[in-house]
Amino acid sequence: MMKTGRKTEAGLAVLLLALIITVTFAACAKANISAYKDREILVTGLTENDFTITPGELMELPCVSDTAVGQSEKAGTVRAYGPTLETFLQQYGYRVSDIKSIRFTAGDNYKVTLGKITWDQYSVIFSVANGSKPLYESEQPLRIVIPGGNSGNWIRNVERIEFTLNQ
Repeated sequence: MMKTGRKTEAGLAVLLLALIITVTFAACAKANISAYKDREILVTGLTENDFTITPGELMELPCVSDTAVGQSEKAGTVRAYGPTLETFLQQYGYRVSDIKSIRFTAGDNYKVTLGKITWDQYSVIFSVANGSKPLYESEQPLRIVIPGGNSGNWIRNVERIEFTLNQ
């Protein structure tokens, strides 16, 4: 009788471990962003000349995954996946302390400007996917998400990023 109980406990433990591994790998899986991976996002202010980046290039950088809960029902809960602002800046030899402000512009010309107070308190994620799922069409090619920060500063459909450096 004791052996059967131990076998059942061991079987449940193995099943639980398999479930945890499956959920972990599903959450870490890269999203299929092929529909928009090559869409260009204009970047100004970091180098002598303006340049473009793509969601595909951003996805090649070290990425994080985090959940952000908005302050309104419209903002909702977002599972952001992509590089942080810090990681992005490192590619060009900058730190967040070198940046005075960043203006993000969406395809519909909506703009959000962030300053030092934001990235000193929160992580800014250049989200190329919704966790393991691609961004919705209305969010492509890039969504800026700030977990813990004001969801009024989140912006989707980003097509232009303008950096202002500290003087």
